[in-house]
Amino acid sequence: MTLNDRITPELARIKRELKTLDSLRIKVGIQGDEDSDLLMIAHVHEYGATITPKQSKNLAIPIHKDSYGKRPGDFSGLFFITSSAGYLFGVTAKRNRKNLSNANNLNFLFLLLPSVTIPERSFIRAGYDHNVDRLAAVARDQLHEIIFNGKTAQQAAEYIGGKAVDFIREYINTASNFKPKGNIQREAAPSWADSPLVVTGRLRNSITWKVEAK
Repeated sequence: MTLNDRITPELARIKRELKTLDSLRIKVGIQGDEDSDLLMIAHVHEYGATITPKQSKNLAIPIHKDSYGKRPGDFSGLFFITSSAGYLFGVTAKRNRKNLSNANNLNFLFLLLPSVTIPERSFIRAGYDHNVDRLAAVARDQLHEIIFNGKTAQQAAEYIGGKAVDFIREYINTASNFKPKGNIQREAAPSWADSPLVVTGRLRNSITWKVEAK
């Protein structure tokens, strides 16, 4: 009678795969191979930032549907006024309106500010913290798959990374996780209700994962 030792090779496989799993690192977020503008946008949302102008005294913030995505230089006849509250605006006269001392006769196109502070809207760190228990359950499930169902460490790590991305995207999609859009932002980007992180979906869809050796 010949006995085949199937246990020792299987234990060796499990030990090997768990050792490999311990040597892997899963990176989740906006990866370095994305374009620099997107990385900058992601960094500003994740940590917040104060933005100041580089070549002028003030930032020109579009506040009218006609000025979204444009600059003051794109408008002929634009001039600047200071409100009674001390705010500086870039305006144009409405058609056939001559009494420019009356605000109703003006198109308020830009608000000029020396700096703008964008609040922190953490989505990667906060998305992880919000879903840490779910991710732990996924990791436990993948350990079970390695030990009992022959899954490799690489396969398990890839699955965990994919689920982490799913959870963070889900966090971004939930508008209640963030402060609602302001009136100007809501008018400029009305899609996705009050969610400040989803307009085109480009930022959300650029969240990926990588599995690397430590």
